Amino acid sequence: MRETQGVSFDMVAAEDGSAPRTGILVIGSLVMDRKFFAAGMLHGTAGRGETVWSVERHHGGVGRNIATNAARLGHPVTFAGLSGPGADAAELEGALTRLGVALHVRRTADGIGRFDVTLDAHGSQISSRITLPDPALGKALCGPALAERIEAAGAVVMEGGLDEELMVWVSKQARRHAVPVCCLPTRQADFGPRAHLLPHYDVLILNTKEAGALLGRRPGGPVRPGEQAGLLLGRGPRVVVVTDGARGAALATATAPGPVHLPAEPGVCADDTGAGDALASAFVVAMAAGLAPGDALAQGLCAARATIACPQSTCHSLSPALVGAPRSRTRTCGVNRT
Repeated sequence: MRETQGVSFDMVAAEDGSAPRTGILVIGSLVMDRKFFAAGMLHGTAGRGETVWSVERHHGGVGRNIATNAARLGHPVTFAGLSGPGADAAELEGALTRLGVALHVRRTADGIGRFDVTLDAHGSQISSRITLPDPALGKALCGPALAERIEAAGAVVMEGGLDEELMVWVSKQARRHAVPVCCLPTRQADFGPRAHLLPHYDVLILNTKEAGALLGRRPGGPVRPGEQAGLLLGRGPRVVVVTDGARGAALATATAPGPVHLPAEPGVCADDTGAGDALASAFVVAMAAGLAPGDALAQGLCAARATIACPQSTCHSLSPALVGAPRSRTRTCGVNRT
């Protein structure tokens, strides 16, 4: 059943007898990543060489990653956020809709983020530049249409770097209908940790660096993920997951006596980009399916393990079978169980 105190997401039919609200509403960003690299030299008749540049395009954005992963894990998903009128927007939206993700977007000229990286012939970074939409544009999403999406959802996941008015409005709408809200802190370097927003979240998923920023870095302050999770739990959320890279993740819930830690096994690392988003996606999907937080985190670590071994930031092989296979009591997909 859906309850805040018990931190269960819901598989319960609405009061009018309609189908259970189990879909995930993701509110976040769409970003087009472009990697420019030297592909060779073009030699002219005068003997002068000119670098030939090539470009790789990849889809990004925390919200986009969460929506993509959740859809691959077999869950109904709606993505809400800013988009644009151009080819990048069409490409990003098309990839989501082909996965079955429903869209609720507000189009604006600068609605698509862009992250450009230039590499030299040896693969070393020469320069990088990121351009993201003005969060204030997101306030236009507030309204009856999005409110209906929130009411119908089983859970809401939103980026922590969105417009504050939008985030508070979403939280109020969700709590009006007992819909749990999960937040992933983003853009802390731009807007600060925003610790004052913690009471608006039911679930918080973040890494140790982000947790340190929220708690305030001070000499002797908590550095272990379990300590961080426990302290953040007392500031509003009912469930807190703090990830710690290859060392796994800590989980604290309002219904357990203390935090627990699930370590991750080492494995092949093709690219660790997107591993945290994969963990968060699988965790929310598992809780929306009725799993306990500890089991949900185990599935999240499985999803992260698969993503680390994959060259894409959202692994194409991610599936319900991959993260939900029967587990032994001692070891499963990079998670040690005791």
